[in-house]
Amino acid sequence: MPDSRSTGALKGAIGEILKVAQTGTKATSARKAEADFRTIGRRDYDAELRKHFDPPQLRRMLKEVRKSLPTLNHEVYRVTDIGRLTKIAAELGVVLQARAFPGAEGAGFRGFYVHEAEVLKRPLIWINTAAPAVAAAAAFWHEIGHHLTNQIWGFSNAPASAAFGTKYSDQMSDPKEIAADLVRVLAGYPKPIAQRLFGGPDQEELRADVDLLVAKAMSHVRSVMRFDFQRRTAPKEDLYYLGGMIHTAKLRTTLLTEYGI
Repeated sequence: MPDSRSTGALKGAIGEILKVAQTGTKATSARKAEADFRTIGRRDYDAELRKHFDPPQLRRMLKEVRKSLPTLNHEVYRVTDIGRLTKIAAELGVVLQARAFPGAEGAGFRGFYVHEAEVLKRPLIWINTAAPAVAAAAAFWHEIGHHLTNQIWGFSNAPASAAFGTKYSDQMSDPKEIAADLVRVLAGYPKPIAQRLFGGPDQEELRADVDLLVAKAMSHVRSVMRFDFQRRTAPKEDLYYLGGMIHTAKLRTTLLTEYGI
């Protein structure tokens, strides 16, 4: 049986985020958000992944990525300071540009990676620093994922690959986005933590119970990643982050239970 503490976890998280929303729109927004997030929860991520990668392929890709990031999937990548991320990027052969894209137009924008060898001396990553530091760092690791997997696949000219917080369907239908997300997800949920959160007797319930998934993921992002939904001035942005948390937890659970990663 699912943990009783998980009952209504999704509705509770949405309610907390929408506390400051106008009363007239709060109920409609809550219903829509819950419906959207439960749709993510019902998606068969294993089937989506297997359209593009079989387990040996993903494990080989991880092995290649870890030649550049040897601690990936062993420890949480906690760095959020832009200066330190810039240094990490430089060590990996990338120029990092960090800029704030605030307001409604930039709310869902996370960052992008581009490697136009004929124009740029080095590959370039942009990240949106208007996002909370943890979210900006997560975007950084997603874009680093593009950089490293492009190297593995031999892409010397890569057009701009932009990441947005709401396009989870696009991410799961594009092998390049899945590969980039592999790096981001393992940076935030290394295997020891994933086994504790998503392994054991709850594995089957997690496939169907998005409330249980939210309860477990929320505990991790609060206690380990030091992130909470307390911005309050922009509930729409916090809903983006909640959706991203659900997507990340779904993908991490699948990688652990179906791929042994």
